Order: sequence, then structure tokens, then C-alpha cells
Amino acid sequence: MEDKQLTPKQQEDIISEWNSREENPPSLLELIKIAYPNEKVDGRSKKGRLVKEFLATRKIKARGAHQYKAKEKIELSDEHEEFVRNNAQVMSATEIARIIFANNEITPLHQETRTVNEYIKTLNFEPYESPQNIPSSTYKPPGTFDRTLSRINKYIYQSLEKSKMVPKEKKDVESTMGYLNTYRFTHQINSYSSQTSRDLFESSFIRYTYDKYDLTQEEVDQYIILSTEVVIASDIQHRVGRLQDLLDDVANDTEGRRISMSLVDAIGGSQTEYNQCINRQHKLLGDLKQKRSDRLKNQLGATASILNLVEVWKEEKTRKKLLKLADLRKKTIKDEMGSLMEMGELKAKILGLTEGEVLDE
Repeated sequence: MEDKQLTPKQQEDIISEWNSREENPPSLLELIKIAYPNEKVDGRSKKGRLVKEFLATRKIKARGAHQYKAKEKIELSDEHEEFVRNNAQVMSATEIARIIFANNEITPLHQETRTVNEYIKTLNFEPYESPQNIPSSTYKPPGTFDRTLSRINKYIYQSLEKSKMVPKEKKDVESTMGYLNTYRFTHQINSYSSQTSRDLFESSFIRYTYDKYDLTQEEVDQYIILSTEVVIASDIQHRVGRLQDLLDDVANDTEGRRISMSLVDAIGGSQTEYNQCINRQHKLLGDLKQKRSDRLKNQLGATASILNLVEVWKEEKTRKKLLKLADLRKKTIKDEMGSLMEMGELKAKILGLTEGEVLDE
């Protein structure tokens, strides 16, 4: 028999669950599962609607499954705040949050990072990374031709006009849209904790690839790595600048000199790391250019070979046609000469011609 309303037992269970969780009210789906524990039903089913109707009679509004549930505010302990104060000038908020909350999966969008940023705003010094530079949402690649073209024009020197684009340029834009929508690209760009790093990564990748519609998947991955190296180099330069500022601020006392030596070592190590990063960029870019050059050269060689074969075929065809025409001409003249010979040898002699002379043999 089809249910027309909840049983008293189901109603009691729902109210009991709701009252027991005043600080963290259950969602609609949770209440439906309370009423129908062994059935697969949701808010769109008839049984789900029965639960909603019952809640309405009690003026209870449960949160739907699609509705966002804000996380509870996170409080920093005294130890957390001390760690932030000691490291905010040399570490990003995301890096700090991952350490103090012991979770390497924390991203710039997590509540933990936002809490650290809020505390950094209260400090009286310039942090390593401005809290205003934190991305407010995940990166979404362009999904249409026009949006991709707009993104390309944002970073290249000479803008492309859609109305004046040639077929090759249109293929370039369509391919770039595909490159930006690969999982590896979106995963990498969303791993950055600052909007500046995201923009630098995206701009580097687009400038390297926007005019190359024929990249292989392996080459796309390598250009992603190359763009990552560009961001790494920028981060190292920023770190060196911050360390240099700290070095300039250190006092000249004994404690200050000891700190100075540590900072000098850190700066030296960072500069070495920067040089290594630049060398990796040059090598990777050189390899990509050479690989692409070789591929295009092979394609050009294959095309040239086909064209040569076509030309040779055309020449041979023309030569055979000319020879055939020459043979037909000789045959026609010979037939005419035969007709003349039928007039009698005397008439031919009068003409002063022989068959061989007519045929020029």
C-alpha cells in the first residue's frame, strides 16, 4: 500500500534527530534517511516529499543536498598565532596553514587558509604574500572560442581580430582552448596560492602555445612544466628579495650577526636554486623547439616528396603524349604518301619526292 503520510514513529524519529542537533542541524537527506533507513530515496521522490510536507507543518526548514553548508569558524591557538608571526614574512598563508593544521591537502580556498590570512591582516609588517592576492575561487578555463580568444589577447603583444583571422589562426585558438581544458593544466594552476602565480602560469603557457595548433599531448605536458618553472623562478626571486630585506633590518650585535650569516646562506642557496631553474627552462625550451622543428621538417619533406612525384608523373605523361602525337603525325603523312604512290611512280617523280623524304627518315 502506498504511503500517504509518515507514521507516528517516523515523525517522532525526525523530530528527535532535529532537536538533538541544534548547533549542527541535519540536512533534508539525513532526515529522509531517518524516516526510511533501508531505502534509497531523496527529496525528489514521493517519500521525500512526505518528509518535507511534515517538516513544513512543524515550520522546520531543512538544508537541501545542493545547498552550501559553511564550515564552522576556525580559531587559531596562541601557538598558531606565534608561528604565523614568525613565518608570515617568508611563507605564504597556504604553506603556514598546511603546517599548523598538519594537512598538506589544504588549498588557498580552505577555511584554514582564510583564517590564517585574516590574522596576517592584523600584523604590523608586510607579509610574504598579500592576503588580498589570494584567489577567491577555483580556476575555470575558457569554454568557447570567443572567451579563449579574449584570454589569448590578454597576454600577447599583438591582439588577434576574429573578423580578420585566417584558418590557421582559428585552428590555433581552438587548439589553445583544448590545451587550457586539460586536467593537468587546471590541476596545476589551481595548486597556486596566489592570483599572481596563477596569472603568471597562465600567461606563460598561452604565450608559448597560442600559435601552435599541432602540439602532441607530450609537448603540451612539457609546456605546462616549462610554465611551472617560470612561476618557480619568480617565487625564488621574491623569496630572495624578502630575505635581503630581512638582512638589511638585522642589528649589528652578536645575535644580529649570527642571524645575518644564516640569511646570507639562505640567500646564496636561493640564488643557486634560481640559476638552476633558469637553466632548466632554457634546456626544456630548446628541446621543445628542436623537437617541433624536426617534426615540421619531416612533414615538409614528406610533402615535398609527394609534390616531386606529382611533377615527375606530369612530365612523363606530357612526354608520352608528345611522342604519341609524333607517331600519329608520321602515320598520317605515310598514309597520304601511299595515296600519292597509287597515282603512279611517274607522278611521284614529277613531284620530285620519295617516301623517305616526305617522312624525313
